[in-house]
Amino acid sequence: MTRAPVQQGAIQFAATHSAAGGIRELWDDLALGLARTGTPCTRFVLYPPADPVAETVDFDAWQHIVEQKPDTLSGWRAMFTGLVRHLRATQPRAVVTSMPACNVIVPVAVTAARVSTRVFITHHSPAATHNPKLDRLDSWTGRLACVEAIVSVSDAVAASLAHKPAAYRAKSRTIRNALPEAVEAAIDRLRKPRPDGAPPVRIVALGRLTAQKNYPQLIDAMALVEGAELEIIGGGEDEAVLRTRAAMRCPSGEIFFSGHLPRERALAIAAAADIFVQISLYEGHSLALIEAARLGLPLVVSDVPEQVEAITAQDGTRCGIVVPLGDPQALARELNALAADPWARTAWSTLALRIAEEASNAAMIARYAGLLGLAQDR
Repeated sequence: MTRAPVQQGAIQFAATHSAAGGIRELWDDLALGLARTGTPCTRFVLYPPADPVAETVDFDAWQHIVEQKPDTLSGWRAMFTGLVRHLRATQPRAVVTSMPACNVIVPVAVTAARVSTRVFITHHSPAATHNPKLDRLDSWTGRLACVEAIVSVSDAVAASLAHKPAAYRAKSRTIRNALPEAVEAAIDRLRKPRPDGAPPVRIVALGRLTAQKNYPQLIDAMALVEGAELEIIGGGEDEAVLRTRAAMRCPSGEIFFSGHLPRERALAIAAAADIFVQISLYEGHSLALIEAARLGLPLVVSDVPEQVEAITAQDGTRCGIVVPLGDPQALARELNALAADPWARTAWSTLALRIAEEASNAAMIARYAGLLGLAQDR
């Protein structure tokens, strides 16, 4: 297992434990984008995931402070000491952190290391979803002098920090997520006019099979939908339970589980669909929703603040359909209406593309460059 090379004066992107998934993609994308300003960018995690091979972690790009997750107090002390040594050795210009534990530990380590590093904390989900003890610690560490800004990926996530002290909230900023430039280009190649088509209408959902994604409500709604099929793309710990529920609610087989698929294959399946559904219990700023919007899929989302914000254009136009949580009948009504009306699907498709245009990679990179003081280096 190799380690990323040490670079002094770099912008460093950090996470707690896993360099896989959405955080890895976002930090990889930002590191590459900001490197165009002439500033070197590196990435690290406090400790690697339990199975780095399965999670396809590239340790040539991602350094880890310790070899495995600490399981004793002395192990956590050793990790903190290692982080302080790393900061003194690399003298980063700034560290951008993500995930609650990393958000708490890095500012303390920067203070202990007595380096001039600026820290930029990021929140990718509402504070209510964080460990309460870490949330309380974050209220203190976020006020340390080294913390220059606290970035939320949506205004709704920023609003979830309302319980924080005033000195903490004064540092709040919002920078919305965006897809990597290469993914934007791949989606644009896949996007095509949506034919009226004959039944069945194809509905797609993208995301891990976990409680957050609220798949039981979607499965229950599909039992009430006529002339449509649902394909769920993703793997996760709830797969067996959800497959059983789908078999009970829709014994005719209108629900398909594709499992975890490579990004390119998942996007190709989504591009052939007619409707995108995401009725999560909470989100930050969903990349899957941005993908669906860029494909021009009509968007059906849950009535939670992060989701409503995600489908609302900058001028206030609502560009997707919002359904209440816990109401399969309401969701079924909207899906039945869309399935029966190709003209409505076309109208919602056009609106979805507005969301994609506003959530561009170039805009996100520019916002982070400005925040980090790199815009003048362009």
